[in-house]
Amino acid sequence: MTGILSEWVCGDRFGLRLDWRGGLVRHIEVAWAGDVREAESPSAAAVELKAALLRYEARQAPNWPDLPFDFSGMSEFQKGAIEELRRIPPGTTRTYGEMAAILGRPRGAQAVGRAMGANPFPVLYPCHRVVGANGAMTGFSASGGIAMKKALLRLEGAEQGLLPGLE
Repeated sequence: MTGILSEWVCGDRFGLRLDWRGGLVRHIEVAWAGDVREAESPSAAAVELKAALLRYEARQAPNWPDLPFDFSGMSEFQKGAIEELRRIPPGTTRTYGEMAAILGRPRGAQAVGRAMGANPFPVLYPCHRVVGANGAMTGFSASGGIAMKKALLRLEGAEQGLLPGLE
């Protein structure tokens, strides 16, 4: 794939849009499935992504495809924060402060927040699993905002009693 291409894949609840440029995935957007229309002739990568999304929605291991992600333009700290997201098990969360400590910047909760806000690949790099102190639901830059964050956490089986506002 060369040039610029955007294509949507839809599951039962969520849709994911891949934005390609020069053969690399530059961005993934998450939305409610009913708000988007799936590509009529999806790429092979989009077909794989849809299958993974359907597994994810069925609460099975999604085994997200190994897409050619473009991390250019991100600082080393941001890349490290984004990579650390894949170590957070589904149905669990970490606070911004916990993430900062893991990344070697114990006073860097705000820097982690900025990295989460800059995450170009939500759901596949699950920034929705990062919450405020005491489990508070805080910003989520993807489409749907906090409601989308809550829906993703509920789907993953996050314990409602541990996360204020997840009811």
